[in-house]
Amino acid sequence: ELEEGIEQGQFKVYFQPVVDAMTGKIASAESLIRWFYPEKGFISPGVFIPALEESGHISELDLYVLDSVNEFQKKRYQSDKITVPVSTNLSWMDFYDETIMNWLEKKCADASMPSGLCRMEITETSYAAIEADRNATLEALREAGILLLLDDFGSGYSSLNVLKDIDIDVLKIDMRFLSKGSSEERGEKILEAVIKMAKSLDMLVIAEGVEEEKQVKMLKRLGCDYIQGYYFAKPMPKKDYVKLLQKSR
Repeated sequence: ELEEGIEQGQFKVYFQPVVDAMTGKIASAESLIRWFYPEKGFISPGVFIPALEESGHISELDLYVLDSVNEFQKKRYQSDKITVPVSTNLSWMDFYDETIMNWLEKKCADASMPSGLCRMEITETSYAAIEADRNATLEALREAGILLLLDDFGSGYSSLNVLKDIDIDVLKIDMRFLSKGSSEERGEKILEAVIKMAKSLDMLVIAEGVEEEKQVKMLKRLGCDYIQGYYFAKPMPKKDYVKLLQKSR
């Protein structure tokens, strides 16, 4: 039912703002997909995304999201409206999809759009799953003007090898490792070390999953560049995101 769902507009692209840690203004956003099924209502991405990956159809949905975001960004930029970078999540399968790879290298290198608006997020798991010439593949994307974000760092068994082996522009640190019950003092020290390490490797840092004011204060103190999370804004429909973007300026 994927193709039918896309044709009927059941899939909606949502946006979650990423704010500048110092100013609180929207600096960028992450695009996320939501499925509103006519009979069943809202279906969680945690349900349909793994199913699409398992069946090998995730790239069809990812291409739809890429097209939607690109169209949105282009219209805003050409209308002289506030336009900030928007990142899109890539599955490891996308790197084996010729249509998506060609789309990325062509669309994101479009001279009619400023460089830097196009951003792609990959997880450490996705990077590990790209077996052949993965660094060459990622470098080709960067040459097309795409900024690369390493997503969910700290949420699983993150390895420092991935930071050594891959050229990443932005490191996204998952705040879940500071969950209740863990040592806040130890967690803060680890967080500080990771931020310093990222800075020494010329990476920007986004802390995601931020929900509390005390987390915001700590991240500012530690020198984190950007913050994403429910404390500032939940993922929202395009019309609400546009309104918030206008207010942010």
